[in-house]
Amino acid sequence: MVRLRDAFLFLALAAAAAPAPATALVAPPGPAVPGASPVLSPREQAVRTLLEQGEIGGVSIERAILDGMRAFYQSHRYELAWLPQRQASPQMVALRRQMDMAAEYGLDAGRYGTPYFARMYLDDPHLLAEADVGFSVALARFVAHIAAGAGRPSDVSRLITLEPELPDIAEALSRLAQAGAPDTLLSGYEPVHAQYHALKEKLAELRAGDADDARIFVPDGSLLRPGKSDPRVPLLRERLGAALAPDADPEHYDDLLRAAVEAFQAESGLTVDGIVGPRTLIALNGVSREDQIAAIIANMERWRWMPRDLGKVHVFVNVPEFMLRVVSDGAVAHETRIIVGTPRNPTPTFSHGIDHIVVNPFWNVPTSIVSNEMLPEIRRNPYGYFAQRGYQVLARAGGRMRVVNPASIDWYMVNPRSVRIRQVPGDHNALGRIKFMFPNQHSVYLHDTPTKSLFKRDRRAFSHGCVRVENPLGFADAILPIAAPEWNSDRLQRLYGGPERRVNLDTPVPVHLAYFTVSVTPDGDIRHVEDLYGYDRKMSEMLGF
Repeated sequence: MVRLRDAFLFLALAAAAAPAPATALVAPPGPAVPGASPVLSPREQAVRTLLEQGEIGGVSIERAILDGMRAFYQSHRYELAWLPQRQASPQMVALRRQMDMAAEYGLDAGRYGTPYFARMYLDDPHLLAEADVGFSVALARFVAHIAAGAGRPSDVSRLITLEPELPDIAEALSRLAQAGAPDTLLSGYEPVHAQYHALKEKLAELRAGDADDARIFVPDGSLLRPGKSDPRVPLLRERLGAALAPDADPEHYDDLLRAAVEAFQAESGLTVDGIVGPRTLIALNGVSREDQIAAIIANMERWRWMPRDLGKVHVFVNVPEFMLRVVSDGAVAHETRIIVGTPRNPTPTFSHGIDHIVVNPFWNVPTSIVSNEMLPEIRRNPYGYFAQRGYQVLARAGGRMRVVNPASIDWYMVNPRSVRIRQVPGDHNALGRIKFMFPNQHSVYLHDTPTKSLFKRDRRAFSHGCVRVENPLGFADAILPIAAPEWNSDRLQRLYGGPERRVNLDTPVPVHLAYFTVSVTPDGDIRHVEDLYGYDRKMSEMLGF
């Protein structure tokens, strides 16, 4: 790169002051002569050599981009794409300007550097080839990043198994090279999702705005409850603009303040109880401008990882928000609270399709739970442990897995993988009465639960990774009209108490287990939820923000 920079600096001084008008980007290859190999010009041969080497400026070109670039240049007989007459094409100028503004896309402009940019270039085949191919590398990388993300999901967590949709690099370069308005065409590679574009607008607003205004912070401490007194109450009252009754104790948490807190909780999607606990306090104190910018960039990146087409009717599970929504034609048709995995047992992030429902399910206990949580208690009293909890143990006998007497197993020597433990259907089954299945590599699903009281909590991270649904029958009624019209919640409920029953869906319903900590409300406000698994922090480090 230093050699190129020196050469182009020399060129900038020697170039003509008024370059000739740019011509069309590339001409289609001429007719082939039967039986003859095409003869490449020195420029074209230099381009071909660079692509065969697979590096530019001593830096290797990533495989996904290199393959597309080779196809692009080969289809045009290795002609220069951006410097047809030794001068930058209008498309090159416009696209270079967009790459310089990469921060507007939530990306780092430093990742899209090109050889020294000049309006006119020295008539040296090798320097021209390096400048042309170098620009294509930067542009291809930029297109890939605005479309599918600058980082890999697996670098954040092995439990994020989304597969970002990388555009056809050869086609993208060809279209951009010939576009009358390449900057407009470039925006077509961004995600189509409304939330992505809303976040992009908020990012621009935050960066254009002033530094944080003076904010009122309510310090951490014990729960602030109605009827109690606390020296932080005046700050809470000021933060919410709550009135103080005449002659009232300013440190007393009175009914006027309670009404203001409950209104705030309702607006923030929190449990409306008037108690200022950790989640309410986080929402009250807000997020600094710098942290908001970093969080928005992380969430924009995650939208790039999502499927372009979520489905006309789909299920959207936002893990850190603890909410499930059924979306139909862009509008929320049903929503319900959920319980998700703990930070030690995160709910994975991926997309799939619900294809069947199981009523009165057995719970097949994962081997990890057997090994890490159950074995110590089983060893103390095998028979009693299984009888009291409605568990069965299955072991191989006669060539297949059969239910056996728990006391027949040596629980001190057994390999937990050689047996299977399951909980029979019933009132106390961990899966409740119904589960919604989308077979996947993580072995997670949506299901009912007998532990309904946990849904009253704001922070609902209690599972081993599966998603517990507060209102499973209401959820069923939201998806069955398009998935299996002959079924409804009443018909499903009539099966309760019987044997395990599988109900296949005629039309699978797309389901997205997603992770978004920032959203823009219909009123245009930025809403934050807790970064439950620390993904925002990891992504900020990965993206360099």
